[in-house]
Amino acid sequence: MTTPSPLRSALDDQVQGYLDHLTIERGVAANTLSSYRRDLRRYAEHLTERGIHDLAEVVESDVSDFLIELRRGDPESGVAGLSAVSAARAVVAVRGLHRFATAEGMTELDAPAA
Repeated sequence: MTTPSPLRSALDDQVQGYLDHLTIERGVAANTLSSYRRDLRRYAEHLTERGIHDLAEVVESDVSDFLIELRRGDPESGVAGLSAVSAARAVVAVRGLHRFATAEGMTELDAPAA
């Protein structure tokens, strides 16, 4: 008997759609895709913790707060902040996701560009 998968949110589908786009249409390298997947999973968790389940609900402060958290980490749980290079890559992944969502009509506003 298979266990049913948890319900996917619109956000999960949007992130997966972007990753599929990068794989199929852009042909990004496997290592890049793996890094983007990790960065975007972290971003989706950040948004979900804020009660956001669709990119259409994201505002500029959600993105900027995420980027601050990347560099700072979470000292209470012992999670170190990312290096400047890793944080910059995450910024590229998040901006790309939002540009993709805007171009595909998933959102009306590109939150990082606002």
